[in-house]
Amino acid sequence: MKECYFCKGTTEVKKIDVDFRWEGKLLVIKDVPVEVCTQCGEKYYSAEISKKIDELAQSSRKPEKVLEVPVLEFSR
Repeated sequence: MKECYFCKGTTEVKKIDVDFRWEGKLLVIKDVPVEVCTQCGEKYYSAEISKKIDELAQSSRKPEKVLEVPVLEFSR
């Protein structure tokens, strides 16, 4: 992909950290190569990368580290 579907900006491959939810768990997968629009920031994942993310989420691989994440409830 070289053009953003939404804004028609150009895309380039960048390594980003992905927040991914799987079966009620929040995972952070580091350094994922994805196409990112340089104009609006929309992200595009190839089928190969999406499959690898799913495989990592389902694996029993030990995480590099564990982060503590604050959770806030939205109230009016």
